[in-house]
Amino acid sequence: MNLHQTTLSNGVRVVAEPIPTVQSLTVSLWIRAGSRDELPHLHGIAHFLEHMLFKGTQSRSAVQIAQDIEGRGGVLNASTGKELTFYYARMLAEHMPVAVEVLSDLFLNARLDPQDIELEKGVILEEMRMIEDTPDEILHDRATEVHWGGHPLARRIIGAPETVSAFTREAILAFTRAHYRPERVVVAAAGNLDPDALFGEVDRWLGSWRPDSDAEPPAAQPPPTRDPNAPPRLLEPREVEQTHFALVMDGVSFFDERRYAQAVLNTLLGGSMFSRLWQEVREKRGLAYEIGSYAAPMSDGGLFVIYGGVAPSAFEQAVQVIEAELQKLIDAPPDAAEVESARNLLKGNRVLALESTQNRAELIGSETLMRGAVTPMEEIIAQIDAVTPERLHALAQQLFAPERRTLVALTPA
Repeated sequence: MNLHQTTLSNGVRVVAEPIPTVQSLTVSLWIRAGSRDELPHLHGIAHFLEHMLFKGTQSRSAVQIAQDIEGRGGVLNASTGKELTFYYARMLAEHMPVAVEVLSDLFLNARLDPQDIELEKGVILEEMRMIEDTPDEILHDRATEVHWGGHPLARRIIGAPETVSAFTREAILAFTRAHYRPERVVVAAAGNLDPDALFGEVDRWLGSWRPDSDAEPPAAQPPPTRDPNAPPRLLEPREVEQTHFALVMDGVSFFDERRYAQAVLNTLLGGSMFSRLWQEVREKRGLAYEIGSYAAPMSDGGLFVIYGGVAPSAFEQAVQVIEAELQKLIDAPPDAAEVESARNLLKGNRVLALESTQNRAELIGSETLMRGAVTPMEEIIAQIDAVTPERLHALAQQLFAPERRTLVALTPA
C-alpha cells in the first residue's frame, strides 16, 4: 500500500492512499469512541450523537448537508461501533475539497438543536422497534448481552428506550467534549487524490480545532470474558416462525498474533460455502437455509459466533451437529487441503475487498486508530499463509471448550 501520512499540530492524524487508476475517492473521519465508552445512564449516546451530526450545522441545514454531497453524485453516511465511530463521503475525485469541508463542518459545528434532539429520539425508538422485528438482528445483540453480562461491550450500540428518551443537549455536549478530541481522531482517504492537497484541506478545516475542555480520558476497562453467571443455554420465546440461535464464545483481539488463525478457522468452520457447518447442517441434512459463523476481534478481546435459523423441530439436531463439528476440531487438526482452501478464500476476499475505495479507507482508518499503523497487505497474506493445521487445532482447543460456550435462541412462543 502506498500510504502518505502526516499529523496536524493539534494531534489529528491524516493518512492517504492515492489510487490513480480510479475516478473516485472516499474520505473518512474516525473517532476512537463508541458504545463501550458510555456510562450506563448514557447507553446509546455515541450512536445518538452520530445521528445528530447530520441534523444541521451553524451554516448548513440537514437538506443542505445532503445536497452538498448527494447533489454532486456522492454518498454520505456514518456508522457507530462498540469502540469506533466513523463518518465518510464517497465522491468523484474532483470533489475532494467538498468532502473534507462537509465532514469537518458536521464534526465541529453540529447545531444540536433541542427540537431536533427530541425529534431524533422518536427516530431512534423506531429503529429499535425495527430491530426487534428482525430476529436475526436482535439475536446477536441478545447473545452478546447474555455472554458478556454487565461488561460495557455487552450493551447494544443503539441504546435502550429509557436511556435514549432521557438524553439532553448538555449530556450530548459533555460526551462530545470528552471523546471527540484531536488525539482520538484519524482522517483516512483512498482514491484518486493528491496527498498534499488532501493534507492541506484537512489542515484548513481541522487544523485550528482545539478541545473545549481538559476532559479526563476514559477509564480503563477489563477485557471482556464470558460472564461466570451466564447460563450455558437460554431460550427466549418470541413471535417468530423459526428458531434463531447463536452459539457465542470468547475470541481473540486485534492485537493477538492468533487473529489470522482465528480468521482461517472461521472460514473453515462456517464462513464459506465449503465450510463444515454449511456442508453438514445445510447441504447434507437440509436443516437450515442460513448457517454460518463470524469472528469479531476488538481491542482487548473478541467474539466467535456460530449462528443459524432452523425449524423448531430441527433445533436440537442442528445444535448436536454443530457441537460435533466443534468437537472434531478440538480432537484433531483439520486436513491440510481443507486449511489451504480456507486460506485461499480468505486471501481472495481480503484482496477483492480492497478494490473499493471505501473499504480501503475503512482499513486505513480503523488500523491507524486502533493499532497505530496499517498492516501491509503483503504481511497480511504472509500471516494467513503461515496458519497451519496444528495452529488451528491449538486455537480450537482454547476457543471451543464446552465451558466457554453460551447458546442463546429465539424460539416461537
